[in-house]
This record gives sequence, C-alpha cells and structure tokens, in this order.
Amino acid sequence: MGGWPASPLLAATRAVVVHVGHSRSRTASLARAGGTRPFSTPAEIAWQTPSPVSKSTLGHTLALMREPLRILDRLAEDERIAPDWVAGLRAVDPGIDSKVDNCLARVAAAGPYLPVEDEPNSVLWRAFELPLNQVRVLILGQDPYPSAARAMGLSFSTGPAGDVPDSLANIYEELARAKYSTPRAGDLNAWTQEGVMLLNRALTLPRDKHARPKRHIRWWSPLAVTAMKAIRGEARARPIAALLWGVPSHGMRKHLEPEVKVFASSHPSPMSVQRAAGAERPFRGSDPFGRVNRWFESRSVEPINWTIVN
Repeated sequence: MGGWPASPLLAATRAVVVHVGHSRSRTASLARAGGTRPFSTPAEIAWQTPSPVSKSTLGHTLALMREPLRILDRLAEDERIAPDWVAGLRAVDPGIDSKVDNCLARVAAAGPYLPVEDEPNSVLWRAFELPLNQVRVLILGQDPYPSAARAMGLSFSTGPAGDVPDSLANIYEELARAKYSTPRAGDLNAWTQEGVMLLNRALTLPRDKHARPKRHIRWWSPLAVTAMKAIRGEARARPIAALLWGVPSHGMRKHLEPEVKVFASSHPSPMSVQRAAGAERPFRGSDPFGRVNRWFESRSVEPINWTIVN
C-alpha cells in the first residue's frame, strides 16, 4: 500500500454542495474513513436541490459547512465501529476524534502498514465492531501479526482458515486445560460472539520489518487507553473481566481497575510462556479461561462459552 491518497484508512473525500441562490458551488472536501459513496440520506439529497438562500441564513449555513466531520461519526456510519463506541469514547475523552485523526495521519504518512485494507472488507477496526455495551471480557494484545495473511484486526486471531502461530498454540493449551476442545485453525471470531473484545494496543503495524513498530503503538495509545477507560465505565454496572498477558499489557491495568477484574500472567509467546512476568505468574498453567468463568459464576453471571468450532 502506498501513501496517503491510496489509503482507505484516512479517507477519500466526499463533495459538499453549498447553495447560494440558484447557483451551486462544490466546496470543502471532508475527510472520511473508508472510500467514497454517493449522497444517500435525505439530508444529503436535499443539499443537491437548488433553492434560494436568504442573506440572513447564508452566514449560518457557511458556518455549518466549515465544521469538520468527526472521524468517529464517520466510522460508525460506515459500520466500522459499533455506534455506542462513539458516545462511550467521547464521554471519557471529548478530544478523542482529533487524536484519532492525528494517529491516522501519522500512520498513513509513515508508509505501508498492516493489516492490508481491501475495500469493502477492511478489518482494521474489527475489534470495535463489538458494541461497548456487549463487552464482557477484554483480551489485550500488542499489535497485529507481522504478516498480511495473519493480520485481521483481532488480537491473537489469524482469521478463517488461518494457521496457528506459536503464541496461539499456547493459548489453545490453556483452552484445553479448561476442558474445551483444541481448535484446528486460528479464527477466534466465535469469542467475539460471546462478548470477548480482542483488542490490540496498536491497530496497525509497519509492513517494513526494518521500521519501528513502537511508533504505531505510541500513535494508537490515546485510542487504546480511552477504550479501556470506557470499558471501566461499563464495569460499574456489570461484571467485566480482562486478560492481560505480558508486561506491556500489565501497564494498562491502571486504566481498568478496580472496576474491571484483571487476570494477568506472562505472555503466551514461546520465549515467555514459562516465565514469570514481574509479580505475575507464567502463562503456562495459569488457566485464564477457567479463572474468568469461575469469577463470573461467583457473581451469578453466565460464563463465557470459549468453544471454537472450525
């Protein structure tokens, strides 16, 4: 993927029509996440119909036209994120739209990235398709797999018919410990149907293996932190758990606790799976899925069905 104009991450443009008397001038390209489309709503159709505009309303109309179209509204409109994330994120940080805009600009300017976006099936925002009010468990990863075949928008998942990387194989070992069958492929989408949010701290990764991936984590940090705080707000009304694997994820617990119940361990990667991570136990033998379900049951809440059929 090339630079900014070709990237559906940042948005193509949509023409806005301004009416002055019977004349129309096309002005103001407004940033839009994910491709162009024709005018489709009644309000947009009305904008295309010439009609007289008095001087008293002209100033107000032009002022409205200068207002930027906010990125979260566009993402919700395009069904990239569930609508309730818009209010949930803004309630935590009213400036989150501009921070996401800044992040997207930096990602696009930095060069090709993963996951590869293929309209109309972009997966970059996949984790946020799960509505905020349906999140029951957060599994926090770091960034997408460094492979176009594996990076599909959900942490640790490799998608339908995807292979099983070493970290995921270790996760499946703990799944078997909780008496679930071991999946043959790497698709974790079934968990999202149970209310499990598979979120990476960074939604993108540079395709160039020599580039610095930590820049992407830094750029996406405002969104990741705001999302966790929004989940913490939800947890004031109902039980929500989080699985934090590895020291970088442990640093995020301050944005979740005490409202969210955190289960922490080392990372499931082969280098870390048998090691303690600071004060936290090794991942191997930590029984994360069983512990989460026992916690839910202790609060008279339906446990998660961790079954994956593939």
